[in-house]
Parts: sequence; C-alpha cells; structure tokens
Amino acid sequence: MNRTESDLPIPEEFYNSETHQPFQACMMCNQLLADKQYVVEKAIKNYPSLGTKEIIFEYAMCLECAGKMHMELSEESRHRIENYMREHLKNKTHPRLDGLPDINKLLNHCVVNESDVNQSAEYSIYAMCNGANMTINQFPYALSGEVQDEIMQLLSAKSLGILDDFIGNHFTGPPEIREILKRRPVFI
Repeated sequence: MNRTESDLPIPEEFYNSETHQPFQACMMCNQLLADKQYVVEKAIKNYPSLGTKEIIFEYAMCLECAGKMHMELSEESRHRIENYMREHLKNKTHPRLDGLPDINKLLNHCVVNESDVNQSAEYSIYAMCNGANMTINQFPYALSGEVQDEIMQLLSAKSLGILDDFIGNHFTGPPEIREILKRRPVFI
C-alpha cells in the first residue's frame, strides 16, 4: 500500500523523549490526543564539541489550546509574526524524496533562512499531528535559533509577558534553562 501525505506516521523525532512514544495528552488541558489535532514542539541545544544534542523542552498542545494562547498575544505581535512568516516563506516548497516530503531535510534546515540547524547553538522543530499521524502542510519544519531571535524581536511587551507566564507555569529546571526558554518563542 502506498502512503499518502495524510497518513504519515509520526516520526520518532517528535516522540516524547521520556516515553519514546507519541505524546499522549495536551500540556494545557490534559485531554488525550488520540483523536485530536495537535502541535508538537521540541527545542534543542547543540553541543558540537561533544558531538551531541540535548532537548531543552518539548510539549504537545491541542489546536484548541494553541488557538487560545495565540489569541492571548497582542494583535500587534500576531500581525508582525504573520507578516514575517508570510514574507520569508513565500515561494518556498517542501523538499521531496520519492514524492513524499523529505523529513530529514525539513528537520535539518531552517524553513526561513535554509541554514543547517545543526550549526545553530539552539533550534526548534515543529510538527502538526492528528492522532497517531503527522499532517503534512506547512509542517514539519525547523527554526534556527537566529530566526527565533528575530521573531522574539517582533513581540510586544504584553506578548513577552504572556510567554514568560506560559514558561513559568509549564517548564521547570535550572535557571540557565529558564533563561534559554525566555529567549525562544513557543509555537503559538
């Protein structure tokens, strides 16, 4: 049976790093994701001298919660981000391999500036999922740390406060990790 884009299984890169399985519940509302559309984000820190990477944070959020959080951002921030992405992504297509998206290339190159994210100190990968499958549309993609810094500059003080609250409420860890989180836009 040939696979179509709509039934690609979720790649292991988007599994929960603790359970090594797809995420089970939304981090905001705790509803099960088996029959829902949801996004997955993983922020990764590179250690090139050690030849290794570390997941800084990861989560899955149902589209309903993601939509609510997006609407909490200031209208100015939402407009700036939408314009930034529209401008940088126009005329770009997903690389393909045997007719299907080349997932490795998508996750190793920033969707905005096409840089190799493995050369970036930090980066994030994003997927849209529907139950046990990954949906292919504008997803999956990677954003380099440099592009994430540019996006953070687009956020209003109100939106930065909302993100700080989100990070404070949902992610714990040593102070240096919390500082990294404050500099990265979560998917909203």
